[in-house]
Amino acid sequence: MKGELYHAPWDGIEAVAYEYSIVNQYSGAIAHGNLEVILQKFGAPDSRIALNLSGVPSGKRMHTLVGMWEYLKCFMTIGPWFDERGEKTTTRSSFIEEGLKAGDASSLDLLMEERSLIGREKQEGNGVSGTAFIHWLGSYFFFPVALGEFCVQKIDRMRSKKHWPEVVQERLDPNGPTTRLIDIEENYMAQKQQQLNDLHERMRKTLPR
Repeated sequence: MKGELYHAPWDGIEAVAYEYSIVNQYSGAIAHGNLEVILQKFGAPDSRIALNLSGVPSGKRMHTLVGMWEYLKCFMTIGPWFDERGEKTTTRSSFIEEGLKAGDASSLDLLMEERSLIGREKQEGNGVSGTAFIHWLGSYFFFPVALGEFCVQKIDRMRSKKHWPEVVQERLDPNGPTTRLIDIEENYMAQKQQQLNDLHERMRKTLPR
């Protein structure tokens, strides 16, 4: 946040999930929900922020938030490969494959799916519905926008790694170190304090008495 790195030790971590409604005279009551954890600033543990893990709160319900937290718990405690019951597997399960596939779907993929709707209806032999025709027409109309969005997102993913501090970049490699940020934070803070002390010492020697 604003160039500063925040993190949360997993041991003893706690999350809060809450649901609320926003009511107005136009749309009625709309459910909102947040899933939040507390992060501490790297090198300054007393500086903390609340991080919303659930994204846009609109439309989120409590069971969805709890499901997101349970998924995260399985990933952190069991590892990347587990099934829909949270039991560890040695390879990618169908549950994981479906999740990865859904997460990789872009607006361009959705448009191409809509474009194939007419073909599927023809194969069924019941003719082409008006809905399928509108989706097919819209897929061509919105294609330039979706293609531009796809290209921008791909470029952003490639460039985003460079924006992380060096202490995080070395952890993005699958074969990177196994230490946690909390494990090296104390040494990091000691090094920064020593650098600050050295700077003060040099300033003391160079400034006129």
